[in-house]
Amino acid sequence: MGNMSTEGMSGTTRSQSRMRGLCVVLIAVLGMLASTPAQAQIRNVGDHPKYNVELEPHLVWQWANRWWWSNSDGVGLGLRASIPLMQNGPVTTINNNLAISFGLDWAHFDTNCDYGRWNGYGCSGNDIWVPITAQWNFFLTDVVSLFPELGLAIDHSTVSWSGGPTGCVTVSGVYVCNGGSHTGVDLVLWLGARFMVAKSVGITLRLGTPSLLAGVSVLL
Repeated sequence: MGNMSTEGMSGTTRSQSRMRGLCVVLIAVLGMLASTPAQAQIRNVGDHPKYNVELEPHLVWQWANRWWWSNSDGVGLGLRASIPLMQNGPVTTINNNLAISFGLDWAHFDTNCDYGRWNGYGCSGNDIWVPITAQWNFFLTDVVSLFPELGLAIDHSTVSWSGGPTGCVTVSGVYVCNGGSHTGVDLVLWLGARFMVAKSVGITLRLGTPSLLAGVSVLL
């Protein structure tokens, strides 16, 4: 169990380093785009696109440490639908709105097992997240808007391995068997940016726990 804890801490450190690096890149991109010529809108209350729903298919890069692979990243696809609850507000003196967002994200992992008797054998699995979040949009210019998202997500994970010993193992307090699954509820947080490339179409980036999402937003 001591080895597993060391490996888990090592995986967590690597994940945190990746996340810090991605934050630096995202902030740099935001800075460059925000500095391009655009009409400032943050003080123009209500001066943003009015829409009934925002649909956003996206790519998923997930680095959250699951209890069976502490050193692997997963890639996949997802979809988000956001419905404005307040077109203007909750702060009445700036250009903002509040939406509720529903999503479905899938990531696939394929790596070498890194725990106990299974170390070095092939592990694979899938992670499905179903988040429900509050999305608070701040419209800085006619091109750039920023938003935090905070909420809860159902997380369903499956795992299987090829080769190695048969049987089950306890990892981070969870009893895992070949072909097994685990379902839980997690707190999720993303910080996002939306860059409009047309009147109702934009590029959206989200960075947070547990993933980086990059997609296309369509305002309907």
